[in-house]
Amino acid sequence: MKNRALCIALLTISCFATALEPLHRGGYQQVLDQQPRPLLVVLWSVDCPPCYDELAALGRLHQEGETLPVVLINTDTRRSSDEVTATLQQHNTDALPNYQFADPVPARQRREIDPNWYGELPRSYLIEEDSTQGHSGALTEQRLRDWLKALPSHNRESVRRF
Repeated sequence: MKNRALCIALLTISCFATALEPLHRGGYQQVLDQQPRPLLVVLWSVDCPPCYDELAALGRLHQEGETLPVVLINTDTRRSSDEVTATLQQHNTDALPNYQFADPVPARQRREIDPNWYGELPRSYLIEEDSTQGHSGALTEQRLRDWLKALPSHNRESVRRF
C-alpha cells in the first residue's frame, strides 16, 4: 500500500514539474526538426530584465489558451536549473518547450544557432519553411498577438513582418 501511494505521489509531482531539457552542443537542429513551422525560438537569460517582459507576454498568451508555436532556450549555462525553472513558473511559461544551454562554452552554442549573433538578449528567431529571421530586443505582447493572428490565415506577408 505504501509503495502504491508513493508511486501515485511521484506521478502527480512529475505531471506538474517543468521539463527543462539540456541543450547540448549540436542539439539545436534536432530541437528545430521536432517542431512545426512557423516557429518562434526565444533565447533568454535570468540576468536579462527585458527577457522577463517577453516571458510575461508569452505566459499571458499561453494562459489565454493560445497555441504557441514557441521554443524557449535559456542561455545561462552556469545557473542552476532550479532558478531557471522558478523563473519559467513565475511567468507561466513552464508548460512550453524549454531548453537550457548545456555546453560550458556558450559561444559555441550561440554560433551553432546563428554565427552572426554575439549574445545580446533577448534574441528571437521566426523560423518558417523557407526562411529564418532574427530579432534582437524584446517582442511586445502586441507584436506577438499580431504574429499569432496571421498564422491561421497563412498570410505570409503579415508573418514576415516579425
